[in-house]
Order: sequence, then structure tokens, then C-alpha cells
Amino acid sequence: MRSAGRLLAVLAALAAAQARGQEVQGRELFLRADKGDCIACHQLAPGAGPAVRANVGPRLDAAGLKGWNRDRLRALLEDPTVANPDTVMPPYGRHRILEAKEIDRLVDFLHALP
Repeated sequence: MRSAGRLLAVLAALAAAQARGQEVQGRELFLRADKGDCIACHQLAPGAGPAVRANVGPRLDAAGLKGWNRDRLRALLEDPTVANPDTVMPPYGRHRILEAKEIDRLVDFLHALP
């Protein structure tokens, strides 16, 4: 029984470490000009990223993303023109700017914002 409990604890720690790693990768994608470059248009909560004066898109923080579940956010990143044909946000998935796993990492990052 003790070894089963230890195994579960180790697996939980590994899963948490992997999730943290994806958040870091998502943050990097958010900042990279050759990938998301989301920071060009969006501000983040203080401490979540660099301070910028971008205001093309909405500020991204927990309050601003309230009500955005993973599926809705993923669909927006895949192709925002479905929800708003006049948007200036690029269709990251449809235009293959980001791979599916990269979009997942961005979703993880955005859901972890304070």
C-alpha cells in the first residue's frame, strides 16, 4: 500500500511539472514574434509577462477570460474569424502559424493567468 501511495505521489508530481512546463512554453509562444506574438496586441496581468502598452486586443487576465472555457478559447485561437469576421487577430491554426500542441500550450498559459 505504501509503495502504491508513493507511486501516485510521484505521478502527480510529474504531471504538475509537465503542466508547469507547458505554461512556460505557452508564455514563450505568447511572446515570440515568429509564433503567437500575442504581446503585440494584448496586455497581461502584472507579473505574468512584460509590461506593454498594447491595446489592439483586450487585456488578458483571469477576469478578462472569465467564461472562456478551453474549447471556446481553442476555437478562437484556431480561427477567430468564425466568431468575428472583421477581427485583425490572425487565424493561428487555420494558417498553420501554430501547431495544435502549441495552441494547447497557449490555452494552458491563458488559463493559468492571475
